[in-house]
Amino acid sequence: MTDFTELKKKQRATWALGEYDRIADGLTISTDQTLRVAKIRSGERVLDLATGTGITAIAARERGAQVTGVDLTPELLAVARSKAGDAGFSDINFQEGDAEALPFADATFDVVVSTCGHMFAPDQPKVAAELARVTRPGGRVVFLAWTPEGGLGSWFRITNKHFPPPPGVASPFNWGDAEKVRSLLGSAFRDPAFTRGDCPQFGTSPEDIWELFSTRYGPTVRAVASLQGDALQAFRKDLLSFLEGYRAVDGKVRWGREYLITRAVRV
Repeated sequence: MTDFTELKKKQRATWALGEYDRIADGLTISTDQTLRVAKIRSGERVLDLATGTGITAIAARERGAQVTGVDLTPELLAVARSKAGDAGFSDINFQEGDAEALPFADATFDVVVSTCGHMFAPDQPKVAAELARVTRPGGRVVFLAWTPEGGLGSWFRITNKHFPPPPGVASPFNWGDAEKVRSLLGSAFRDPAFTRGDCPQFGTSPEDIWELFSTRYGPTVRAVASLQGDALQAFRKDLLSFLEGYRAVDGKVRWGREYLITRAVRV
């Protein structure tokens, strides 16, 4: 069995880089659709898995749920607590935790949601097993993941060409492939249903989006910090060329970031 301990330490450090809250601000469309698919009711016990800076947890609390947010990265949780307090929801329970070994009893939650954070945990079968363990029978899981063929999947393929990921780690974009999701969830869940959408990132130019992601988005910040000279310029050139393909007639960029939302019921 592969030990991902060191990798998760690096991931934790990666997501603490930059300023993820600036990226999360552009995810409102996808968060809203995820919660509409979840149909959260007032009083339900909701877990926001890999909550990041808490935008999904706060939105679930606005719908009257009892919300817990868990994440591997304490720096992101500090931002989440601050945002929740500013929104008047200091009762959201934010705590540090691993998606592969959640610090909760069996069948604790009515609903488990995640807006793309869970997909970066390296041991996908363990994540699926934890989803099943902490969701009550008849409860539901609803999670969003970027599709492998979509805009963010392409961004990561370019990044991986210049800054290869660790060997032996499954693609996080498996969670954005309906058939692979069915296989991961297995017999613990029934009635899987899938909803597709797009959460575009807008910019005045390819350089505008490069500047945002290369200084604020942890995985890209880490890649930039690891490259120098010609290697860094080649990485930048490839991503700018990719983004150029999303330039609209008015000269601005509308970078499509397609996603898949999965909804399934715990057996």
